[in-house]
Amino acid sequence: MDESKKAGSAKRRQRTEPVDQLAELPEAKRGQAMSSNDRSVNGKQVVQDAEHGGSVVQAGEQAPLLDPRDPKTLALLRQRTPAGGYTVPEAQLVGIIRAWGAVDGKKEVVQQLCGLLIERCMPEFQRRSWGLRHRPQLMEDAIMGMIEQVLREAQDPHETFMTLNFIHYLRCCCADNFGRVLRQEGLSYRRDEQGRPAGRPQHVPQALVDRIDVVAEDQEDAVGQPGVVADPHDALDERLAAVEAQRILGYLEDPMDRQIMVLRVLNHMRWDDIAKVCGKTERTMRLRYEKALVKLRQCIEAETAAVAQ
Repeated sequence: MDESKKAGSAKRRQRTEPVDQLAELPEAKRGQAMSSNDRSVNGKQVVQDAEHGGSVVQAGEQAPLLDPRDPKTLALLRQRTPAGGYTVPEAQLVGIIRAWGAVDGKKEVVQQLCGLLIERCMPEFQRRSWGLRHRPQLMEDAIMGMIEQVLREAQDPHETFMTLNFIHYLRCCCADNFGRVLRQEGLSYRRDEQGRPAGRPQHVPQALVDRIDVVAEDQEDAVGQPGVVADPHDALDERLAAVEAQRILGYLEDPMDRQIMVLRVLNHMRWDDIAKVCGKTERTMRLRYEKALVKLRQCIEAETAAVAQ
């Protein structure tokens, strides 16, 4: 029993020794030791003497305030690890950007650091927007939206998601901007309750949607007035039908085949009149119409099967 009590008292003395040693330090050293533990408050970054190589502290971890104007520091910021990442990770780079942003007169340094951050993110931007490669302007619009959002939130000290999990943040940013471009151009799919694409996409550009909305608002105002009868013909449905017809006719590569289809199906012209307009015989018009009709049917069936999968 005496030996167990002695062992317990020895352990208690070992646990209390660090506290006693801190209490026995001189006033200046004890204040310095305590301030080193209190440099991070609520996960915020603190800049100490940035002009003389201060440090950035985030979540209790001390990191140097790297200056990209130094060639060695710039090489360090671009250095990669054997695993494929960067020696200075993106979350730490965001912390350095925010720390330099808190220093007056260091706008050029912040811009250079932001350029390095975008340089790292650009491969992911291009990969996530590759679905719009057939529309280069839309692809560029999506990438510019991604760049603008990353730069804005990298300099916002209240944005903590990108510092906690930068890879997941970057993927969400790319998905949001890619979806925004699709919605603006009417290329997004309607989705069911499980989130899967359902039906055909609404191929209506944003410019046409704006004009359609204006007409719809005018009709609603007219309906709201007493004594005014609403137009039985819906201009919105007619415009959408015309846009869909133009999209389907795009499957025909020959302009004459598209003209024959429009004159026969949409304008309901006779075969002899169509032959006069196209400068061909009536038999040629009938044969080309039948071939074009078969091709359109095959393309629509293939499109429907692809959407159903």
